[in-house]
Amino acid sequence: LLYLPSSTPSSDYYGGERPGANLFAESLICLDAATGKMKWHFQTVHHGLWDYDNPAPPNLVTITVNGRRIDAVAQVTKQGFTYVFDRVTGKPVWPIVERPVPTDSNVPGEKPYATQPFPTKPPAFTDQGVSLEDANNLTPEIKLMAQEQMRKFRIGPLYTPPSIEGTLQRPGQVGGANWGGAAFDPDTGYLFVRATRGVGVNRLAKNDGSDPLVAGPYSNVFARGGEP
Repeated sequence: LLYLPSSTPSSDYYGGERPGANLFAESLICLDAATGKMKWHFQTVHHGLWDYDNPAPPNLVTITVNGRRIDAVAQVTKQGFTYVFDRVTGKPVWPIVERPVPTDSNVPGEKPYATQPFPTKPPAFTDQGVSLEDANNLTPEIKLMAQEQMRKFRIGPLYTPPSIEGTLQRPGQVGGANWGGAAFDPDTGYLFVRATRGVGVNRLAKNDGSDPLVAGPYSNVFARGGEP
């Protein structure tokens, strides 16, 4: 079996020209290595708008759950989740539930997906979402100054859509997990992940035609202060 983590479809932050879930994007895909035929797949992000491509190869792990040994495959993600499946059947080891997420976008033509898949176990390995209480609180004065700046952006829970004014996104575009992936210790049963806790800015602007390599009507390329 061959396990392929897939990326966000272009553009990473604007999906107005690719409506729907965008099947097989941001997925873990299991192929028969001998024939190339797909055995199973699971999409970790529907209609990606956050550059949350699956950034690293998954880990093949053998774990014991409720007294039963399971040969599993574990995919770490930029959004800070680890999705764990039976490596042969693709059945989730623990339930993965579809939960409502914010869908109100002020980017013309954008229709964010109404739900995203949340693993019930294991817990997220990094902070998710942004609130005013996350402001730097070194002193009360610094916290008030930080919150004043934060109010210039859109803030909210994980999967808050990008926006014209800019959305503070956590995890940012580099994760959570990234290219380094994770390492499994079979003796202790621990999965070790090098995780990032940083906040990114997810901001879009109308295509002004200044970059011939960008074809979409909206892009972060033209947004002042937007992430690359």
